[in-house]
Amino acid sequence: MKILTRYTISSILKIAVVTILLFALILAAVELFSKMDQIMHGGVETVKLIEYIILSLPEYFMMVASISFLFAVTYFLSTLTANNEMIPILNAGVSPVRLRLPIIILAIVLTALGSLFQEHTVIAATNRHDELETELFGASSTRDSRNIVLTDDDGFLIYTQRFSEQTGEIFNPVLVKSQNDVIEERVEADRARYDEEKGWWIFENARIYRIDGRDVITESRSEHEEPLFNPEPRLFRSQNTTIDTMDRETAKEYLDRLWNSNRTTWQEMATDYYRRVASPLAILVLVFISVSMNYNFKKNVLLFSVIQSLSIAVIYYVADMVFSIMGHQGAVSPLMTVIAPFILTILLSLVISFLGRKI
Repeated sequence: MKILTRYTISSILKIAVVTILLFALILAAVELFSKMDQIMHGGVETVKLIEYIILSLPEYFMMVASISFLFAVTYFLSTLTANNEMIPILNAGVSPVRLRLPIIILAIVLTALGSLFQEHTVIAATNRHDELETELFGASSTRDSRNIVLTDDDGFLIYTQRFSEQTGEIFNPVLVKSQNDVIEERVEADRARYDEEKGWWIFENARIYRIDGRDVITESRSEHEEPLFNPEPRLFRSQNTTIDTMDRETAKEYLDRLWNSNRTTWQEMATDYYRRVASPLAILVLVFISVSMNYNFKKNVLLFSVIQSLSIAVIYYVADMVFSIMGHQGAVSPLMTVIAPFILTILLSLVISFLGRKI
């Protein structure tokens, strides 16, 4: 039994790894050729170009992993049937469920590893990849954020014209402090920097306006500290960055702020966040599709098995796209955008498997 389990897992992994590498390199080559003119005439450094290509691979690995394992499992099971290897396995007392159980366990482990890989490797590599794209090819996007508005639970609202990614400073900030929806203080400054040791922002060349009854008290300071105003600099950067490239902690803080300030934007961003978190589950779903399929075709077992599995995979991705659009428009909750496609696809695969065994 252990021999069969090792044979099953090793066979699937070998096929999947080769398929992932092949698909990822094809995608990287397509991206590279799309920028070939800029590479030839722009004097791009070879070392940075190689780094740029390598940094694109983690994202491509995640993109093709689910389809690759779908193909690997389908190929393995259909080959067992086509070569009549399934007959001695079943005659040895190994049930179809026992044969497929290691595959499901493998898919669960791969899903967990894929989630860790995405959060700790893909996001960092993608951010660095985007920075290199701007540096090497002069992309129009910038890491600096502009026209940012943030609010917090302490009654602060801040507007700043620009946040510098390089220095971590905000420029021309306007900080408004309110209590029970009544404005108490307004601070205008040329710039502000975050003090790591103190844990709050220091405003330079600040003009402070305090409301005292019907009077407004004006004061100027070269430096003004506001201990209660302590959002980390990365939150300013998040305003101009998709939630797919934020680390999980930053993304949660960003969504919490949007919940209090802009429910429409929160709906869109929350949908993208849940889809990002759930994306590694596609490996488990598509592998489940493969193991639940009927492989008892009389001819061309591999061809019909791949067509059958890919057809349901297409249904899954179409359902995922439709529910994603519905989530962005507020028709369904963000959580439902990731749950519904999984449930629909699994139910469909079970129905097809049941009907296939009746034929």
